Amino acid sequence: MILNKNGILSNIPAKLTEKLTETGTTERNMLLFAIEGILITLVNNLVNNNNNLFASRMNASDFQLSLVIALPQFVGMLVLIPGGILTDSMSNKRRMVTLSLFMLAAFYAVLGFVPFMKEYSLIAFLCLLALSVAPMTMYNASWQAYFSDVVPEESMNRTFSLRTQGTFLISILAPIVTGVLLSSTDSNDTKIMFHQTFFWAASLLLILQALVLKRISGGNVHSPVKTRLHDLKTAVTDLAHNKRFLGFVGVALFFYLTWQVDWTLYYIGQVTYLKLNEVWLSYVSIGGAVVQFLTIGFWSQMNEKYGVRFPIILGNLGLAFCPASMIIATSCSAETGPVVFLLLNTLSNFAFAAVMLNILQCLLQVIPEKNKTLSIAIYTVLVTFSNAVMPMIGVQVYSALGSTKSALQTTFLIIFAFRIVSTGLWTLRWWLLRNEPK
Repeated sequence: MILNKNGILSNIPAKLTEKLTETGTTERNMLLFAIEGILITLVNNLVNNNNNLFASRMNASDFQLSLVIALPQFVGMLVLIPGGILTDSMSNKRRMVTLSLFMLAAFYAVLGFVPFMKEYSLIAFLCLLALSVAPMTMYNASWQAYFSDVVPEESMNRTFSLRTQGTFLISILAPIVTGVLLSSTDSNDTKIMFHQTFFWAASLLLILQALVLKRISGGNVHSPVKTRLHDLKTAVTDLAHNKRFLGFVGVALFFYLTWQVDWTLYYIGQVTYLKLNEVWLSYVSIGGAVVQFLTIGFWSQMNEKYGVRFPIILGNLGLAFCPASMIIATSCSAETGPVVFLLLNTLSNFAFAAVMLNILQCLLQVIPEKNKTLSIAIYTVLVTFSNAVMPMIGVQVYSALGSTKSALQTTFLIIFAFRIVSTGLWTLRWWLLRNEPK
């Protein structure tokens, strides 16, 4: 039997070898995706998490601080659809992912020089930051499609969990370093110099991230889609008739509306009313990251047992307690407020890892294979538009109510109510789909 080179038994070792090779490739890709995730998270902690501080150093007003978030999102919207069309036409979407990273690295290198522009530095910062989001947006959209091309469906939760664990670990360590550096001096010029260094370091890390991505195996599409404008209309029409997609988008968009509205307000509350300096801001970031890191294993197991639709309910509920943390903390004395906020905000992040793990997986469940990147881009346009306007709306509501501590608390109370409603919508979606595959 063993000597029969043409028999069935002789094929078993070959099949076993193929299976082992496939398993080894999957495990290697998991590790590389984790490293790649660590690098982009380090970039975000160096740059994006400090953009408001950098703008404040250049005397930005409350409205200009809202533009730090809003303007880049409008630019991102402009590139999503054409970028999605271009990505879908590629035989391997990794090309768009790495190209986006190289372009982003170039923008960050230039952004490090804006303080040298003197009275035009803030304007230059806002404009260049907005333009830099074009490649960042394309990275996010093309990465999601590339990830689903490379990672088998049965390995997605494990791969994404490993990647997210690494990102949370960096989210613990990086704020310590940046917070200590920024608080080590009282000189505004020196603080600005640190921000410049952050941008230049991020530029180098993005290049390294692109090189890591090039080592990931797989992702080749045998028949890349040559998308035309007619195909865009077809993709929109198909999605408009996709009830599963529409149901997810309705719930997800309402979630994003309630989540994004306080992004600038949270910074104003921490700096203006709680008087948190750079070290305290890093403590807040670290506290949330520690809880998320400690709980991600639990949420990954929840996904394996209950699917990805149920745990996200609890993740949304956790986010509902973030505005409550700000309301309670700003009601305390100046001495106890920061400590109370740190404790409550940290506890409010107990389920946030479920959101990070599951919302992409929920999207991939309802996105059709045809024009995948384009479909993701259409969805991302909606989310990006929300991200562009909601922080400004939050600031405008706060300003309309008087720009006082009481106005801030009232605004956060409204946000808390809407997040409870959002939790109810995720619960309804889970109930309606309870009999479908998890």
